[in-house]
Amino acid sequence: MIEEEVLSLIKPTKEDEERINKIINMISERLRGLDFEVQGSFRKGTWLKQDTDIDIFVFYPKEVGKEYLEKNALKEIIERVKDLNYILAYAEHPYVIVYINNMEIDLVPALRVESGDKAITAVDRTPFHTKFVTSHLDEKGRDEVRLLKRFMKGIGVYGAEIKVQGFSGYAAELLVIYYGSFRKVLEGASKWRPQIRLELIKSQKKFTEPLVIPDPVDPNRNVTAAVSLKNMAIFSLAAKYYLKNPSIEFFFPNRNIIYTKIKGDVLITKIRIHERTTEDIIWGQIKRSITRIRNALSQQGFKVIDIQAWGDSEEITIAVQLESKNIGRYYLNKGPPYYSINVDDFIEKNENIWIGEDGRLYSIKERKEYNAENIVKNNIILKPKYSIETYWLEKEEEDPQLIRFLRKTPSWLK
Repeated sequence: MIEEEVLSLIKPTKEDEERINKIINMISERLRGLDFEVQGSFRKGTWLKQDTDIDIFVFYPKEVGKEYLEKNALKEIIERVKDLNYILAYAEHPYVIVYINNMEIDLVPALRVESGDKAITAVDRTPFHTKFVTSHLDEKGRDEVRLLKRFMKGIGVYGAEIKVQGFSGYAAELLVIYYGSFRKVLEGASKWRPQIRLELIKSQKKFTEPLVIPDPVDPNRNVTAAVSLKNMAIFSLAAKYYLKNPSIEFFFPNRNIIYTKIKGDVLITKIRIHERTTEDIIWGQIKRSITRIRNALSQQGFKVIDIQAWGDSEEITIAVQLESKNIGRYYLNKGPPYYSINVDDFIEKNENIWIGEDGRLYSIKERKEYNAENIVKNNIILKPKYSIETYWLEKEEEDPQLIRFLRKTPSWLK
């Protein structure tokens, strides 16, 4: 069975666990005297082989407040690991990422609170998440979560960060707890129609997102608030097609995708970031830039087929696919009917005015901008220093992300 084959590839061995425990012990020695705990998927037993980060939370009394975490606590943690390879990262408040043997260890300052609904910062709920998951999943359940996580990774909807806008690991765990197994999650998801509400606990709060899973440890929070309608739709459709025709392709998609014909005109913009910045900050700005680019191109008369972006915190590619890059310098401007009260205003503001066969006024207007490259450049909003290179795609390139962009159809679909 495919799921057994996949599980044999993704389930960690005792040796994998021992390797991680050695790193945890090394960090634990440095944090001696502090109130810290291992959290995350490793602690919950839902981590994947060769695909896990270590989350270590350092707790402080809630009375010290959030500002203490951002200043004093952070300094204290850095002092303990300053001789290691580390960087500062930012979520709701800063934390430290240490790199050891190609593994990422997140050292997160948090406040010790009585319950999840009393959280002062988002990370304060984490121990309660861990307790809920470990008390509701046995060994088989943890394996079902592993399958679901790998499935989500394979179809590209795993990760609640801004770059992805998909499912968090905790969301995957709650889905298995709610439905009972990997297969049952897919059976349920294949029938999803927004808005979907899956309640392990009742919440009185009204959520507006397409998928709602109230947090069992804080019912006024939606665990799947980050999941976009697009990613919910991808997951639902992939679930339907997997149940119809199971394939390992859903878990491990074929990376050797055959190149496809370039349809329309494709503008490639390469952005190189010259300052160290976390991906969440960069991708928040990139998402806003894409919206601006799409709107600006459409307003100037270009017909946009698709816009996508990919990359990391150092280099990002934005691909803009247009029906055509060539549009006229002038365009037909449709005005009001001849009897409208707005006629005088239209006549005053326009030149080359005439009345059409339909009784409306028309004029010829000059576009403010008819160069797509300029429009794209002028609508990129990034705070860090960056440089840009743009070019029109004319021949085959080996970038697998670009090939997927041009192909559109996911490998699991067709």
